[in-house]
Amino acid sequence: MTPTRPARAAFLLHRRAGRAIFRQHVENGLSVTFALGVVALGSGVMLGTRAAVIAAIGAMCVSLVDQPAPLPTKLRMLLAALAGSTCVTLCAGLASRTPWLMAAVIAATSLGLALATAFGRPALTLGIAGVLALVIGLALPAAAPGAALARTELFAAGGAAYAAIAMALAAATLGRARRTALNEAMLAFAAFLRNRASLYEDADGAPPALDAVIESHGVMMEHLQSARELIFRGARDRRWVGAMIALIDAYEAALASDADWESLRATVPAACLAPIAALTRRMADDVERMALSLVSPLATPPNTDHAALLAALEREMRADPSHGSALRATCVKLTRALQRTVLLANAVSSGRRPVRVPSGVDVGAFLLPSARIGATLRAHLRLNSPVMRYAVRLTLAMLVGYAVTRALPRYVHGGWVLLTVALIMRSSYAVTRQRRNDRLLGTLTGCAFAAILIPLLPASGIVLTIIIAAGVAHAHANVNYRITSFSASVMALMLLHFLEPASGFVAERIIDTGIGVAISVVFARVLPSWEWRDVPRLAVRLIAADRLFADEALAWQPDEQRYRLARKSALDAFTALATTTRRLASEPKRHAGDLAALNQLLAANYLFASDLASVQGLLRAQRERISADEARALLAAARASLVAALDPAAPEPSRVPLAATSTAGEDEAAPAPPEPSPMEALRRRLGHAAQSASRLAAAARRADPPRGYAPG
Repeated sequence: MTPTRPARAAFLLHRRAGRAIFRQHVENGLSVTFALGVVALGSGVMLGTRAAVIAAIGAMCVSLVDQPAPLPTKLRMLLAALAGSTCVTLCAGLASRTPWLMAAVIAATSLGLALATAFGRPALTLGIAGVLALVIGLALPAAAPGAALARTELFAAGGAAYAAIAMALAAATLGRARRTALNEAMLAFAAFLRNRASLYEDADGAPPALDAVIESHGVMMEHLQSARELIFRGARDRRWVGAMIALIDAYEAALASDADWESLRATVPAACLAPIAALTRRMADDVERMALSLVSPLATPPNTDHAALLAALEREMRADPSHGSALRATCVKLTRALQRTVLLANAVSSGRRPVRVPSGVDVGAFLLPSARIGATLRAHLRLNSPVMRYAVRLTLAMLVGYAVTRALPRYVHGGWVLLTVALIMRSSYAVTRQRRNDRLLGTLTGCAFAAILIPLLPASGIVLTIIIAAGVAHAHANVNYRITSFSASVMALMLLHFLEPASGFVAERIIDTGIGVAISVVFARVLPSWEWRDVPRLAVRLIAADRLFADEALAWQPDEQRYRLARKSALDAFTALATTTRRLASEPKRHAGDLAALNQLLAANYLFASDLASVQGLLRAQRERISADEARALLAAARASLVAALDPAAPEPSRVPLAATSTAGEDEAAPAPPEPSPMEALRRRLGHAAQSASRLAAAARRADPPRGYAPG
């Protein structure tokens, strides 16, 4: 059923509003704003303005780690941030009058921030909390040890109050947090579907379209893992666990429908592919409506009846028999994907029974393992470790920044310079470069905005703006760093004005930012960790995961747990390599040919995964019509062939171009009967998968790091 224009317009309007307002990061920012406001205003009433500022700073440092997470994880992060930032505050206060002691505190804090990156993004916020506490200590030096102790007590009290409020809010809104996490994953799936639709449009734009699909696929994988952490940990809410299972199954069905993309583009006129693109976009709209229904009270139910579009696809198949067999393969798989989206709609509907978790599946196995602190740190205590190189690079940059502030105390503010260095510099050159640009632009616009607002606002308005700006900066820290930099600049400048009304501070902070950026640019080339060094390791990991996935996918009745874990491992390895490849374009000495080889590897891997998913989709749908003994023998031979083709020690296969295959899949042959038997369909699909494996192996051998990058 095709929606009317008013209905379509209403959906688009609500979609824009929903995507802007009912988002996980926005709601997290609102929660942080509320908790900060309670601490700041409550301490102001009880303790006075000066004491309230210190307590609010403690709350702000702890708030940096306040991200959506299971309650035990959130509690551990809040307590770690409270303990770490309080310790840094005390040390900075005691060392504030002794330069060499302060240099030691700066070095230790910098090392801690850098080494935290070994434990992933959540741990990075712990390091940033310590740096923020450090720069506050530099900006507000203690007059004596007693003053440092008193300030630390206020800081710890504010941080503890924030942690208590944040935990209470998290417990009260845990169900909402799970819904928003699922909403984010479903919105990412909808974006993936829209990019997939582009594969069947624009006959001259195949590589860019596939690049966009791969990029959106990586984003979706990240959101899926975040949702798993919130929903699977504890697995107490069967409804959301079932909805996650339904979402992942719908994704696999959509992935399988791309297995014949090359053949369709090579053999079928572009006009005949229009119904496929339209149907895929309509599926994306359905998924987005489902996502919005989880978080918005105004969401409209999805329309999963697409008989008209399926009929149009059927007409294209009948209009030209030479194209019908190729189109039928994709039509069959799109129909399966549509059926999966219907199951997903039922799973997220409050009036339906929860989707049953497949027998034998332990959802806890799909969570990220807890890192062992000692073993993880020992693994990076070597100079060729990217983490250790980053630690040395950041520590030297921070010490140079401190030396500049000591040399020019009247013109340079050490806290702002060091904060700029710490926030810009990352272990990746590409991320450092992007954050440098965002920091500069965000600071310039934030300073200008603050300069306009400060003369216009009363004291109460300035306090309110500080609290709101802190929440906005927090909300966008992992979404848009430019907004975070803008909001943080507004917050910091207004806080400085509130404490010490003065003129000229805007220009001074711009100069400080420029100095911090310059230091970051210089030290980004000290012991650099180029992304190219990781490419061989990631490529080997990808092929190993693909072999495991093929071994499970090419089984007559694979064990559900092993199959799903193998699929996740392969997709995670694919996402890791795709993320690294995106960052390579920003590195110096990049070679266009090497980037092209990596993109070909990613494209080949994506289509290989589509083939494997397509095999399982065919087996599930046609198992009763296939001879079990014959299929087992066929699958065993194919499994041995594919696993051998992906063996690194195997002879180098001949190069197969991206669009050279002519087998469309389980329903295509030219000439071929319109509807081949299920066994014949399986045979053809396995032949297609074998070609995909050969091309993948050849692409992996070509994806070598460029000349000019020394190992290590």
